[in-house]
Amino acid sequence: MAAHFMNGPFSRYGLIFSFLTLLTGLTTNAQNALPNVTRDLLNRGPYFRASNYDITPIYTMPGPDGRILGYPYLDTAFARTAVTFYQNMAKPGTKPFTEITDAPVRYNLQANDLEFLVDARTVKAVSGERVRQFNMERNGQTTRFINATEAGAPADLRGFFEQVTDGRLKLLVRHQIYVKKPTYNPALSVGTKDTELIREAVWYASDGKNLTKLTPNRKGLLSVMQDKEAQISAYLKEKKPDLKNPTVLADLFAYYNSL
Repeated sequence: MAAHFMNGPFSRYGLIFSFLTLLTGLTTNAQNALPNVTRDLLNRGPYFRASNYDITPIYTMPGPDGRILGYPYLDTAFARTAVTFYQNMAKPGTKPFTEITDAPVRYNLQANDLEFLVDARTVKAVSGERVRQFNMERNGQTTRFINATEAGAPADLRGFFEQVTDGRLKLLVRHQIYVKKPTYNPALSVGTKDTELIREAVWYASDGKNLTKLTPNRKGLLSVMQDKEAQISAYLKEKKPDLKNPTVLADLFAYYNSL
C-alpha cells in the first residue's frame, strides 16, 4: 500500500491532465454498465440523495479570491465496490437490503460520503455514518475500509479507516484532507490567495475497542504491543526492518498477531 500526497498547486498542464483523467475515468465507468439490480437498490433507497457531482473539476475552478486546488476524494476515479450498511436501506414496503455489491463508488473524504456512479451524469451519495464497511477493488487488489466506530474511535473522529492488517491488533490508515489556507498578505502583496486540499495519511492501531494513533518507530510500536514486548524487541533487533515501508510494517503486525 502506498500513500500519495499532493505537494502543491497544480500547474496549468496538471489541471488539464487531471480533467482528462477524470473524464476518462467517467467514460470507462459509464461503459461498464451498473447492474440493473444495483441500480434498482439505489433508486428505492430513501437515504440515497443526488450529489453535487459535476463532470468538471469543480475543485480547481478559479474564483475572484483565489482558487481551491485539489480534490476531496480518496481517488477521483470510481472503483468497483461492495458496501455493507448498518441498517435496512430500502423504502418501507419494499424488499429490505443492507448490502450493495459490484457498484462504481468513490469516497469523498471531506464530506464523509460514498458516491455511487449510476450513469455518465448521475451520481447518488450516502452518508458514511450509515456504512459499516466497504471493500474497494482497484488494479486487481481489494482494500477494506471500516467505519471509525468499528475501530473504537472517539465520537469526534468520524469517517473510515483503511484496514491494512486484520487480527486482534489491526493496523489502520486514516486518509484525511488537510486544508492549507491562503497566505496572501494584501499590505505586502505577497503569498497566495489559493486554498489547497492536501491528502494525508495517518497510522493507527486498534484492538476493536481502543484506537491509538501510531508513530511507526520502535518506541511507538512497543507502546501498542506491550504484552509481547520481549518478542517484538527481539524481532526488531534481528530484522532491523524499514518501518517507513508500509509492507514491512504490515508484516510486523502479522507477526505480532501470530504470537
